[in-house]
Amino acid sequence: MDQIVKKINKDLPVHNMWDGFWIHSYRKKTLIISCSFDRIYYRDFDLIFKNVSFFNVPVEWRDTAVEGSDLLRLASKEEFAQHHPDFEVEDRFIFAIDLHFSIKGNLKKYTFFILAKHVYLIRCEQNNNRPGAEYDDIFPDEKFPCMRNRVPAK
Repeated sequence: MDQIVKKINKDLPVHNMWDGFWIHSYRKKTLIISCSFDRIYYRDFDLIFKNVSFFNVPVEWRDTAVEGSDLLRLASKEEFAQHHPDFEVEDRFIFAIDLHFSIKGNLKKYTFFILAKHVYLIRCEQNNNRPGAEYDDIFPDEKFPCMRNRVPAK
C-alpha cells in the first residue's frame, strides 16, 4: 500500500487545484474526494477509497491548506488510537491527511483519517466530470473542525 500512496502523491498536483478538494460522494462504502483547478466547470481528479469504515475529512478544503506536495500518508494504529481510541481499525489501512487551517488568526495542523481497504486516483474524463458534490454532510451543525466519523451508523 505504501507504493500506491507514493504513486498517488506523485501523480496528484496538490497545489494546482486552485478550487480545492471536496467530498464528492459517499455511497456503498465508497468515498470519493474530488479536486479541481476550476470547480465551476469540472473535476480534475477523484481520489477513491473503497470499503470505508471511517472518515472525518472536512466536507471541503483549499489546496493551500496542504503543506508540502503530498496529500495522503499512511498512519499507524497507534496514531489513529490517540485521536479515536474507541474505534476498531480491523483490517483497514489508515490513511491520514494533514491540513493546516487558520482559526482566529492561528495556523494549526489538524490530522484527518480515512479507514479503507483500498485507494486509487483517477484523472476525470472530459465528459464525465460534473463538479457538483453529491454528498450531504451528516454533521452540518458541528463546529469546525468536526472530527467525528462521517460514516453513517448502521
